[in-house]
Amino acid sequence: MHLKLIYNPAAGRGRAKHHIREVEQHLRELGADVETYSSTSPEDLTHAAAESSAAGFDRVVICGGDGTLNRALREFDLSRGTLALIPLGSGDDFARVNGIPRDARGACEVAASGNVREVDVALANNIRYAGVAGLGFDSEAARFANERVKYIHGSAVYVYATLRVLPKFRPRRVRIDGRDEEIMLVVFGNSPQYGGGIKIAPGARLDDGLLDACLVHRTSRFELLKTLPLAYTGAHVRKPFVEMRRAAEFRVEAEMPMDVYADGEPLTTTPVHFSIAKEKLRIAVRAPSS
Repeated sequence: MHLKLIYNPAAGRGRAKHHIREVEQHLRELGADVETYSSTSPEDLTHAAAESSAAGFDRVVICGGDGTLNRALREFDLSRGTLALIPLGSGDDFARVNGIPRDARGACEVAASGNVREVDVALANNIRYAGVAGLGFDSEAARFANERVKYIHGSAVYVYATLRVLPKFRPRRVRIDGRDEEIMLVVFGNSPQYGGGIKIAPGARLDDGLLDACLVHRTSRFELLKTLPLAYTGAHVRKPFVEMRRAAEFRVEAEMPMDVYADGEPLTTTPVHFSIAKEKLRIAVRAPSS
């Protein structure tokens, strides 16, 4: 098997860079011919993944977290390429949902010999994302995590960012599909979880052609803080100020431009149209046990 291995040296606060030689060794021990590329910027990673997906490799192996996957997916040739994922980021939610092990050896086995699954690709203003996109409180926390958090690792990054952003946060006025809303946050899930295990859209499925929207309507900051831990099990949906919707597309407008983050990365701003791409992503996943 001929593999192109692309890694983001900054992923997981340097975790991908630290483990890349181990990943190369595991893949070669599994019989793969490996070409390795270290990206120099987010834009370079997007270009490298796009070029590799159209170049005839059996699989393009992306080594990093959800943010790295997001950048790789943006211009990936969905009609020709097959993607594999070595999850060495902070949250690695997309890998968890697809049953891809978070240890390097196990992930390499899936990359080299796992089954190929077709999954939906979501869009925000025609920019692709893999898992969950949102605006409001969660996008402000994501921006804080990206720009200000340097020495915390794993899901603790998101917890710390939440605690820092929440005290100054105010509800936002938006219009969703023509309906005026006052929200703390709203997310649109292609996948059920983000933020290192937060099951924000617990009913979302990666292959149903639909997005699951979770609206957290206006509430107190204290009530929001109490509710966030419930989202790790999906129990937040029982709160009276939480509403779930499901559709193939959504449109969101806001009084002032609001940032939209997806997979932990800045994507676009409002007004924004969320939808599902016509083509699916082929991704290597763990083979089902017999």
